[in-house]
Amino acid sequence: MNDKPLRVLGYVRRSTDKQAMSPETQARRLREAATAYGWDLTIREEDAASARTLAGRPVLAEALVALDNGRADALAAAALDRLARSTRDFADVLDRSERQGWSVVCLDLGVDTSTDSGRLVADIRAAVAQWERRIIASRTREGMATIRATGKHMGRPSLIPRDVEERIYGLARPAEGKGQSATAIAALLEAEGVARPTSRAKAWHHTHVLAAVRRVERRRFVAASVG
Repeated sequence: MNDKPLRVLGYVRRSTDKQAMSPETQARRLREAATAYGWDLTIREEDAASARTLAGRPVLAEALVALDNGRADALAAAALDRLARSTRDFADVLDRSERQGWSVVCLDLGVDTSTDSGRLVADIRAAVAQWERRIIASRTREGMATIRATGKHMGRPSLIPRDVEERIYGLARPAEGKGQSATAIAALLEAEGVARPTSRAKAWHHTHVLAAVRRVERRRFVAASVG
């Protein structure tokens, strides 16, 4: 009978997502699992918060090599999304573990991929997590597009009154003939002492003029669509 404890590499990864599990919480949950299951646990922490693929995580790469070489028996993570951010990456880890004879444990799933049922659940969970990220990203893009289409300002609030914006638009986009350049309009407004477009602006700039023109164009587009 082999009484040696399971040698487990606990993988902890930081994230730029404020809602993601913190490294401290990840490590605590791994230690609790080690106590409960009698693991010989070694925790390795990755500081590559923005790495989107396995290739950008040197700590994980070293852990995988150690597992392949028989220096550990299992790779454990407190949550699946801390280990892999795509179905493809997770599938690669699973395939590698199967070929090399070590296991993957994800505490949030409550499964050990050394079993057939554990691997199935992990595959499904990884696919669902990726789908959720894509849906959230898609909805975010749609929401931003809607805000832009309605003419709402998305950056630092503009102090330009609408009548000034309409005047700028008339100078840049006259009904007949060629309009003035944004630089020329900015110089004119500065010379006339028109109130600056933002609280931090030291002078009128061509970018302020272009932004005003775009806001008028959006308002007119929305008005025409509603009408």
